[in-house]
Amino acid sequence: MKRAISLLLIVLMLAGCARHQKSIQDSSSSTVEAQIGEAIHRQIIQSMSVYQEAVLDEYVQSIGKKISENAHRQDLIYRFIVLEDDRVYSIHAPGGYVYITTGFFKFLKSEIELAGILAHEIGMLQYKDPRLSKFKKAFELLLQTGSQIGPAFGTIGALSVLGLALVGHFALDEKTLTQRIEEADEQALRYLVESGYDPQGLIDPLMRMNDPHSEFRAYLYDYLQSHPVTPERINRLERFFQKLSLENKEFDAGREMFLSKTQTVRNLIPRK
Repeated sequence: MKRAISLLLIVLMLAGCARHQKSIQDSSSSTVEAQIGEAIHRQIIQSMSVYQEAVLDEYVQSIGKKISENAHRQDLIYRFIVLEDDRVYSIHAPGGYVYITTGFFKFLKSEIELAGILAHEIGMLQYKDPRLSKFKKAFELLLQTGSQIGPAFGTIGALSVLGLALVGHFALDEKTLTQRIEEADEQALRYLVESGYDPQGLIDPLMRMNDPHSEFRAYLYDYLQSHPVTPERINRLERFFQKLSLENKEFDAGREMFLSKTQTVRNLIPRK
């Protein structure tokens, strides 16, 4: 109940602030986007520990860079940050920030799956809302209320709320959350193919997330709140997959490389 009330208050706060903000010229939208992203990034790294391991960081950066080079928005500086948390979660922030938790590496099975998750967040960053400047004050207020959000949601829960705000702008956005996710999914599949990754790498982990008997079920709760995996979403992904030009293409799942590069993080003992 407290979660629902807190979320409602945040929604109302964002809606009220955004309605009273004056728009600014589109030419400054990139600057506003960068400012919002930097503010969110500071809040995140103050609230959570960045996982420090050179091997894993270089591995994630290399995959993210390969994918982002095929993204149509090249005005962004794409940054990939691993956060230390047992839960399975990833999120993006304006300006090119992509975050993934250490818990996700235990859930994923291969390099193409890691690429798939990163590609989806990169896909979400491609939508440049021309009205983003209207939300600057609302995001600033959201960040200022971090101390209130934390107790109600927990750190990842707070990021989940932030994720909903980022990808949907709630009822204020011209596109619904579902539409934004669907578009990002399609872009992610294209990016994967163009980067030399099997596009099945996005579909497979999403399908496993809905397994009611999965040992990761509890760890996936927050991710599924901000990244709903519905049968309709899976069906749409599979239909788009069928339209991809994959003739004469061979893909390596990269399982051995993934297991080697992520061995340390996958062996982390869960916090009690």
